[in-house]
Amino acid sequence: MSEPRVFPNFSYTLRQLRYFTIVVESGSVAEASRRLNISQPSISLAIKTLEENFSAQFFIRHHASGVSLTPAGLRFYRQALDLLRMARELEQEVFADSNMISGQIEVGCYETIAPLYLPRLLAGFQERYPNVKVHVQDGLQSDLLAGLANGAFDLVLLYDLWLDADYRREPLLSGLKPYALLPARHRLANEPSISLRQVADERLILLDVPPSGRYFLGLFHELGLEPNVTFRSPSMELVRGLVGQGLGYSILVTRPSGDMTYDGNPLAAVPLSDDLKCSDLVAAWLQRSRLTRLAQMFVRFCQEELATVEQTGGT
Repeated sequence: MSEPRVFPNFSYTLRQLRYFTIVVESGSVAEASRRLNISQPSISLAIKTLEENFSAQFFIRHHASGVSLTPAGLRFYRQALDLLRMARELEQEVFADSNMISGQIEVGCYETIAPLYLPRLLAGFQERYPNVKVHVQDGLQSDLLAGLANGAFDLVLLYDLWLDADYRREPLLSGLKPYALLPARHRLANEPSISLRQVADERLILLDVPPSGRYFLGLFHELGLEPNVTFRSPSMELVRGLVGQGLGYSILVTRPSGDMTYDGNPLAAVPLSDDLKCSDLVAAWLQRSRLTRLAQMFVRFCQEELATVEQTGGT
């Protein structure tokens, strides 16, 4: 008679998996501890417990230089991400099926559009669904897409620029036109529209935050022009401030409601007459993931709310 098969008694928690994925993405236990605001011994114990339970080594520890994944660790990391994502979907589906709509949504937003759109979206959604918590984090496109991959976000709001087939998207605002931002005293400030050729030789103050910087430079290149980039900044308000001081002009898409800089200088937002590539604001999530019902509700609300936005200039 053959011996009965003995199966391992796995015991692990979603919290341990979460700690594990953050260590992978942080590159070290110390950095993961900082991000999670959890002590290093707690994180190390979680990793040790996972390795013991699965009889595998997931990390190679490097003295004073963090950790790197073993092949087994890489496979486990991918599976852990899927499991964490499924757990979040299950939690939200249960909440969404209850009589009182409640639960939590994790949303990422591209940092240049967050101040313009997020406050009204969050306030309106909270008024309609007071028992749903929306946690928001703004950041660069690369950070938002990484957050989707590691399960930190249910969805992200960003411009549809160079997103590949790994992402599904729903349009929120379409056909957003770039515009020229000029000092109010600029010679072209009162024109109904201008061409990029009229300013290409002047000093360009570039909003240099990926992928926007690439997009703006590409507008010139489409017309066979090479802009005279004098200043670069990832800060929208710094760009506006430099323009307000007469140090150059800028090309933008996101348009705040006021034409005044932080330090009180007037600006002029002038439409561009060139046939240029417009931008689309979208909600995006992983193609392989199913958007939860609460997240679907948030996307639909954003579409309804942003449909009332008056698209003057570049919006």
